[in-house]
Amino acid sequence: MNIEILKLRRRAFYNSIVSIYCPALGDTVFFTSNGFNHLLYKKNRRPRTIDEQYLKLMCLPHAPRVIRESKEFKARNTTKEIKGKKKSVIQYGLVSEIAKDTEMRVVLEKIGTGKVEFVSVMPNNKRSRNKKRPRGRS
Repeated sequence: MNIEILKLRRRAFYNSIVSIYCPALGDTVFFTSNGFNHLLYKKNRRPRTIDEQYLKLMCLPHAPRVIRESKEFKARNTTKEIKGKKKSVIQYGLVSEIAKDTEMRVVLEKIGTGKVEFVSVMPNNKRSRNKKRPRGRS
């Protein structure tokens, strides 16, 4: 599939979600524009490689299920500079098996006392991370 068509389809899907309740966190996860942009761009606003974008966009449909079905999470406290001010940030990692031998990981973030937001989705096993997009005509 052409990457531009995939981006359009996944953006429409992403925009349709808005929010999902996460039982593991006991909180609602919001799907903001920052999350979708993070799938396509790195922190320094440089575009991810086409292979990275393809991988993350192909994983995106599994994110709602991982958020709903995860029983446990890992949390990490850090700080982030936002508009010149240091803010405390909690990053959550949720992992769920979506098929036999296939796990997906979703990264969520809560800045200060704000809402929990979706940040990223990716395979959780090393074999899948190296998977390249199919080459050829689309």
